[in-house]
Amino acid sequence: MVIIRIFENGDCEAVARMEERSSGSISGAYVFIRQMQAISGDTFFVAVADDCIAGYTIGSIVGRSPDTGWILRLQVADRYKRNGIGRRLMEQLLATFEAMGVTKALLSVSPENHAALPLYRSLGFTEHSFESEYFGPGGDRYIMAIKL
Repeated sequence: MVIIRIFENGDCEAVARMEERSSGSISGAYVFIRQMQAISGDTFFVAVADDCIAGYTIGSIVGRSPDTGWILRLQVADRYKRNGIGRRLMEQLLATFEAMGVTKALLSVSPENHAALPLYRSLGFTEHSFESEYFGPGGDRYIMAIKL
């Protein structure tokens, strides 16, 4: 059984350990997670399976465009991948955005992320633009969008 719920203080270590894969630094991961907790409290969700954090997603409403949301992170622990957890996290975040009055959500994804692209497309996201070196050299990204 998987439960999707709002991030809580006690989740920080498990989520930071997962985030460390992206940031390369445990201290950087903790800083990012704590900042996101402060900024994105109502749009920061975790998936809990087997009493473990199986994944998380973080979203935020764009300050100058309150009708636009950004999906900042979607991570699923390796042992829980391909079990629908990423989809459930995304569906919860998109439903929360919609309840908050968001009419469009955006995300960035590597063109090489062959696991995430089909998920995002199946949820209704389409390629809005391609950004070469979005995250610096070798950091090409698709910007994908969905209307809510």
